[in-house]
Amino acid sequence: MSLDLEFASADVFGLTPLAARALTGRTEPLALHVPQSAATVPRPDTTLFDPPRRAELAEHLEVQLTARGAHVAVLESVRALRVAGATCVIAGQQPGLFGGPLFNTFKALHVVRLARRLALEWGTPVVPVLWNHADDHDIAEVHHAWFVNDQHNLVKVGLPGASSGRTPCSHYSCSEERHQLAALRSRVRDLCAAGIDPDLIAQAVPRDGETLAAAWTRFHLEHFGHLGLVVLEPDWIRNSLSEALADIVAPHPLAALDAGSERLHAAGLDVAIDPKSAALVYHLTGNLGDPPTSPPPERHALRPGGDGWTFDHEEGSRTPSELAAEIVQDKAAYNAGALLRPIVQDLALPTAAYVGGLGELAYHAQLGELRTAVGLQPGVFVPRLSASPTDARLRTSLRHIKRTAAEFLAAPQHDSAPAQTLPPGQAERLDTAFQTYRELLMAEHDPLGALDPGLAGQLRRVLSQSKKHLAALSERVRRIQASSSGSDRRHRRRLAAWMWPREAPPERILTTSQVLSMWGTDWIDELLDQLEPFPIEHHIAHIDPHG
Repeated sequence: MSLDLEFASADVFGLTPLAARALTGRTEPLALHVPQSAATVPRPDTTLFDPPRRAELAEHLEVQLTARGAHVAVLESVRALRVAGATCVIAGQQPGLFGGPLFNTFKALHVVRLARRLALEWGTPVVPVLWNHADDHDIAEVHHAWFVNDQHNLVKVGLPGASSGRTPCSHYSCSEERHQLAALRSRVRDLCAAGIDPDLIAQAVPRDGETLAAAWTRFHLEHFGHLGLVVLEPDWIRNSLSEALADIVAPHPLAALDAGSERLHAAGLDVAIDPKSAALVYHLTGNLGDPPTSPPPERHALRPGGDGWTFDHEEGSRTPSELAAEIVQDKAAYNAGALLRPIVQDLALPTAAYVGGLGELAYHAQLGELRTAVGLQPGVFVPRLSASPTDARLRTSLRHIKRTAAEFLAAPQHDSAPAQTLPPGQAERLDTAFQTYRELLMAEHDPLGALDPGLAGQLRRVLSQSKKHLAALSERVRRIQASSSGSDRRHRRRLAAWMWPREAPPERILTTSQVLSMWGTDWIDELLDQLEPFPIEHHIAHIDPHG
């Protein structure tokens, strides 16, 4: 196994004005830190986390992870949270089918790399955490995955019988009967017959009775647990999260959120989430038991309005203090929406930094005033690793169109340099030229016959042999053109499928389990070793499984 990294411009896929400011260090209007080295990461205040609270947090996580057979390195990471001053580096993601898109892997590796670097800088434990957004309920976003078949076509594979509703991923239970899990495994094996690791694909499919969230947790613990990565589901620390949520909603966060939005507007930057209309809190109704039973719980949004908070499609409202009291009384039944989630996380975990995509950066930038209001320091946001993998076949195709990987990614829709083939119609032009040549020579046939009849016969034989050889040459030209044209199409289809699938960056479309099954898992550790903890450039990872 060998892996070489090449770097492309950070804006290879385009940057929003907000992201461009962050990556160039102009973070004043963002009200958060976007560090470019470990030395510029402010050391977090961990006074909220006294020894009893640390012990409780570590115990809850260790119980849950031990029950899931987590690697000993994961358990050691959890136990390190008991140490005074220990902190976390967090990344979060919705629990997608088959491990989710490839950037899930990059988030996992990045938090491990950054945690190790900060631990070295500070001399205290820093624990890498991958937060499973199991509270999310938009099943339509996560119940499918994209696979590339042997013909370089992208095929969408969905979980049969799955549909969106109000059920959170943590309670969306999969069954062999309803979701045809065995058929799902078989279909993916057939799609990816060349180079597929059937055991890895089978591992990525939810098991009978397993939730979507649990399957994603299991997959990432199995592949990244040896690195000490803690995969965390919010239900495991629900009491702490709900207590933090109650502290946020009691004084009502809307004024602080509005101030953050106005700050961004004043700087000419777009606001990701409008706090006035956003679902800031969710309430779960129905069966919240563990394991989930039928009927599953439903998630209902609360938004700013009325006396403080209103449910969608419900008359009346709750005051901030009333909602806070309800949350404290029924902690399992409430969770934060996307905009409040970072604040809740940082109140429940001793967070040193958050690793996220540039889309996530947009709403973290709205939270400066609210962080101050709840007693938190300014956030530390590290843009996640962005990378495009290649292998020997993709590099062959890039050479064929005479472009580098970086050039292709910078302009994937550009008409690439044509293959070195004879121009279309070349065989026909040869035939026409021969006909002209024949007519010119045949004009001399009768004069030659008058001079000597044998000369006329010799001319006819020359033309006959020439026609035979020219026909063979024309046929060869046609074969070469057909072969070259087909080869050119195959190269372009391969590049389109693997390096610009669905006209998007490959890390957003390619499925984690297919990439791991194609190229193995050794490259994960290779990439971790070479990864810079503050990667600004887009990475191109040239993988050679046999190198």
